[in-house]
Amino acid sequence: MNRPQQLSFGAPESRGSQLPVPGMGNAWRRGLGAAALICALLTGCGSGGDEPVKAKPAPTVTVTATVTATPEAMTSQVSSTLAEATGVAEKHGYDVSAHDASDKDVSPGGDWKVCFEKYTYDSAEFAAVTSDAPCPKTDGRPIPWPAMPTTVGGTYAHAAGAVAKATSGDITVKASYKDEDVDDSQASEGDYDDWKVCFQTPAPGTRLVGDRDVTLWLTESHCPAAKGTYKDRTNDPNYTPPSDTSGSGSSSSASSASGGSSSSTGGATTCEIRSNAGNCYNAGQFCRGSDVGSSTHAANGRLIYCRDEGSWNRWNY
Repeated sequence: MNRPQQLSFGAPESRGSQLPVPGMGNAWRRGLGAAALICALLTGCGSGGDEPVKAKPAPTVTVTATVTATPEAMTSQVSSTLAEATGVAEKHGYDVSAHDASDKDVSPGGDWKVCFEKYTYDSAEFAAVTSDAPCPKTDGRPIPWPAMPTTVGGTYAHAAGAVAKATSGDITVKASYKDEDVDDSQASEGDYDDWKVCFQTPAPGTRLVGDRDVTLWLTESHCPAAKGTYKDRTNDPNYTPPSDTSGSGSSSSASSASGGSSSSTGGATTCEIRSNAGNCYNAGQFCRGSDVGSSTHAANGRLIYCRDEGSWNRWNY
């Protein structure tokens, strides 16, 4: 009776005590090769078959980074002078450049006003205008100079306020009438706030380029037709009173009617003091040094006085 053969894929314990089975050697070797391949693919096999193969360490990678200093953030420099803005920007590490903010191509000065600013990573560029100019709406546009307002017909207080909004120039006041006094120092104290403006320079709508000065002519009452006239016509040295047309042949002069000593007989005016040519004086005319302090009646019958007015002596009311 034959005993069945026990198959084993492992190594035989004793080659001499076991008979070979036909074909088993090749099968064993094929099985062993497949096992070795699987072992190598999955985990790797140690030399002893019982220790895992250690993985090789990954190579060390060294990275070198280059760091560039970043300029510090800074506050807006709009409305500062160009010199001030440049100093601040340079302290923050910016390279600074500047140009004319208007449609002109003028090299800006340090006292110019900054209107626009532009920053990049490490540079700052400022657009500026002269200190007395308003900024354009956008960089490179014309300067919007303000226009002279209309002040004629209104009060001085209203006119002064409107002009101050348009220009930083001086306001000069003058009298609309020659025989009405106006003083600049009194205007600043409010003495003429309710006086009327009769004339103005420059004309309404004129562009007030720079700190343009303005002149206003004032009056306390109604405005004259033109500057330099007299509110009281009799104050005009060239005033001639109306001739007497009553036909009486003799009349009293205006000064006689008012208590004066000048009289007219037959149309001739009597004057206490006459010129070297024998004529009556009028207000505004020169008088002799010997007449200083004296008074006489003028050709129009009004009393006039010879006063020392510096270099010249004049007859005035």
